[in-house]
Amino acid sequence: MALDQEKFDALLNEAQAHADRAEAENNPRLYREAFAASLEALRLLGEESGAWRQAVARATEEFEGSEGI
Repeated sequence: MALDQEKFDALLNEAQAHADRAEAENNPRLYREAFAASLEALRLLGEESGAWRQAVARATEEFEGSEGI
């Protein structure tokens, strides 16, 4: 359930490198690569967010069950 911080950071660094290079070379293809890396990083966050919500819901259900609420 934990976010792979190394992979997330690597994707952000990759996106930044593509964007910097795209600007320097005026190469639209590299902007697309930067966007793709950013999108993958966002997907990682989305997966983590969904897993976190499920864990909170499960813990709440267990608490309510054990407390007789």
